[in-house]
Amino acid sequence: MSDLIIPTRPPVWCPDLPKLGGHLGEAPEDFEVEEVPLYQPSGEGAHRYLWVEKRGHNTRDVVRQLAKVAGVPEQEVGAAGLKDRHAVTRQWISLPARAAQGEAPASALEWPLPSGLKILKETLHGNKLRTGHLLANRFWLRLIGCEPDAEARAVALLEAARREGTFNSFGAQRFGRGGMNLTHALTWLRRGAGGRGFQPKLYASVLQAEVFNRYLAARYARGLEAPLRGEVVRLHGAGKHFRVDNVEAERPRWEKRDLHPTGPMPGPKALFAEHEALELERAAAAGILEELPRAFAKLAPGTRRDLMVYPEDLELVPEPERGSFRLSFTLPSGSYATELVEALTGSPARREV
Repeated sequence: MSDLIIPTRPPVWCPDLPKLGGHLGEAPEDFEVEEVPLYQPSGEGAHRYLWVEKRGHNTRDVVRQLAKVAGVPEQEVGAAGLKDRHAVTRQWISLPARAAQGEAPASALEWPLPSGLKILKETLHGNKLRTGHLLANRFWLRLIGCEPDAEARAVALLEAARREGTFNSFGAQRFGRGGMNLTHALTWLRRGAGGRGFQPKLYASVLQAEVFNRYLAARYARGLEAPLRGEVVRLHGAGKHFRVDNVEAERPRWEKRDLHPTGPMPGPKALFAEHEALELERAAAAGILEELPRAFAKLAPGTRRDLMVYPEDLELVPEPERGSFRLSFTLPSGSYATELVEALTGSPARREV
């Protein structure tokens, strides 16, 4: 195998503020997450929606188990997002309404399921759940071993996160243990980016993530006080992206955070920057994705991703145990709780996926 290639890590967030110290608790109950769906099931339609709670299973495990019990092909089971194994999570899973018309009980609440997997409620809707049918995720995490004055430190840290945002970067959940996924992905790319199934899609997303993290680090180093000429920004409250042609004309909207800086997730449908910002994007893709093989383009259409993320409902509540806190917040779909934890504690927050 090729020598290990270490993924890019953005610089330390808010280096002038002392961090909380400590780390995530190790029990599944120390990492609790609940999906905030893009829409609510209507109660009627051709697809059965199951609100599932799991512990010790990842989402792919759940899909396999439900497909087996319901007697349907796995590809007919839908989920809006993938959830970690080493956690307690709740999310909607969809199956065809005809599912379990054989030997399984009519109500999914009575289906025989393995330990750690529970169906809390069921309903109907008109379409299958697809990846991305997700608005946000709500988290409740337990931090342990924090500094003695962590509660006092949290005042400035949490205010900075709310006001300035934190890096919307990719970490261990995308790059894998020891960053091995990047080495494997580059080997796969150099061999033609072929194959089918989950693994090629993972490798394509890993390469996109590395380009994005490189760009984020370079863009942050330039300072975020004003947009760059040619930079691609997102209009607040909308999915519309456009290039900044006149920096001074857009400065007021930038300062009010009506415009959000974005980074490239390369693919044929991605909107790339121009002028000064394009130089940074090209440098970020150097040695990885200067050219997009046809096979890669099919796996990763390309998009833009906000450089910063603004956690909502961010709270830190002390627990009776010394140095232990309950951290709660909401993040938009696609942003990682572990990256926020690392920004606040100053130490890596690795979880098994």
